[in-house]
Amino acid sequence: MGVKSLVCAAAFMLAGLNSFAISSDSLLVKNKPERVKIGPSNFDATPVDSALLRKLLVKERLQKKDKETQELIKYQNTLLLRNLLNETETSEVPNERILSTLDLVLEEYRRTGDIKSESLILNTLAVYYGKKGESDKAIQYFKEALILKERLNDKPGMIKIAENMAAIYQIAGKYDKAAIQNEYYIQLSLAQKKTAQAAEGYLSLAENKLLQNKYTESEYCILKKALPMFTRTGNKAGRLKSFESLARIYYTQNRLSEAKWFYIQAQTLATKLNNKEAMLSSLIHLAQIKSALGEHEMALNDYREAELLALRNNFPVKLVQIKAEIGEVYSQMGNYLAAGSALDEYSKLREDLLKSVTL
Repeated sequence: MGVKSLVCAAAFMLAGLNSFAISSDSLLVKNKPERVKIGPSNFDATPVDSALLRKLLVKERLQKKDKETQELIKYQNTLLLRNLLNETETSEVPNERILSTLDLVLEEYRRTGDIKSESLILNTLAVYYGKKGESDKAIQYFKEALILKERLNDKPGMIKIAENMAAIYQIAGKYDKAAIQNEYYIQLSLAQKKTAQAAEGYLSLAENKLLQNKYTESEYCILKKALPMFTRTGNKAGRLKSFESLARIYYTQNRLSEAKWFYIQAQTLATKLNNKEAMLSSLIHLAQIKSALGEHEMALNDYREAELLALRNNFPVKLVQIKAEIGEVYSQMGNYLAAGSALDEYSKLREDLLKSVTL
């Protein structure tokens, strides 16, 4: 290799070594390194307030509980409707396997003009779809069955279908249509001189008026119709229901003093009749009123008594409701530790309850 080539090679190697030294040796770096930032620029190292965190968590869970309450109402309404439909006269117990057969039999009865048997098939189909929650189909079949029952002048059959349709409309949120069926039910009952049955119809009508916020009409149905009918016939169970209905009407309007008075009357009468469910219901509502009035300790006493009653008599839905309400009261008192504990119990009971049924 020539001298010129050796000089070039040496210069190249020296440049490389200088470059390596500058890049690897911090003592020779001319520019100061930038500070490395780890985590968010606005990080606050202030210790977490555990009490505040507990309060926020309880508030969030109570909001969730309010939404879940609608599921429990749906659950209760589903059970009530199923029981009601089970009392309906049908050709046989309806199930999916016989649907195609029912359609064939229905056509045959129509061809032969056997309207009594046809009405039973229609009832069977209506009950099937009612239990499935397909309200439109159930209503349609019940309407067709009702026309045939009217042709047969089958008053008990007409009354039962009106009762079923009112219940289905109410669950579907069609309160005005439910009220029309209530009125038809009352009319048929009075025509048969069945006073207690008509009074029950007025209770249902009052409920649908209340759900439409027609408070005066709802109150009229109880004070001027149902309660006098029950009183005249010595029907104490009916009077108890009337007191509960009136209390609910006043509570919805925030007329707490009046609501409290009627719940106390209901509680007294329920105790005399040994009606455990009514006793429990009245206790819960009295506790709600006391809580609304700021009487939290008194409300908790009522809830604890109601809890024992629910446990002894196996009222799981009420027990779920009670635990949720206790959590609400403790939250209002500022005791978020106790509120969280009650809500834990509520969540577990609710989960177990919903596992036992398909909504």
